[in-house]
Amino acid sequence: MIDKKSFKKSIGIPLEKAGLQKRGQSWYLDGKDAIVFTNLQKSDWGALYYINIGIWMKSLGDSSLPNENKCHIGFRAESIFPEKRELLFLGCSLDNSTPEMLSELSEFVKMQLVPFLYDCVDLDKLKKLVSKGILEKGLIMKEARWYLSTK
Repeated sequence: MIDKKSFKKSIGIPLEKAGLQKRGQSWYLDGKDAIVFTNLQKSDWGALYYINIGIWMKSLGDSSLPNENKCHIGFRAESIFPEKRELLFLGCSLDNSTPEMLSELSEFVKMQLVPFLYDCVDLDKLKKLVSKGILEKGLIMKEARWYLSTK
């Protein structure tokens, strides 16, 4: 069993070191073409957290800090990183996580999630992610899908 503070630090520290701005349980990255955020969402059914990712495309509207439910693209981390699904479920469970898992989770955030978030603020890289089908397990709003496929 792990405490909530240690868990949140294992996620937050690598995000903040990478330049993301913290606001509540969310971290934002404002790039040239998009604003990307990641946040922690607590499950209603236990001591489990989810890592959500949202992308607000600047060309489709102006917003300095978009809400998750208004982002043009949204998904959970395990849908983008299926090979890390077990780590994300066990490591993000306060009941099942261990200090070793938190260390591994923090390394995942630093080495895989952060570079992915930086890719998502660049329109050309975002188009490549869409064309490769990497974002298909999430929600892509109609106007974003059209914009990314026609430009």
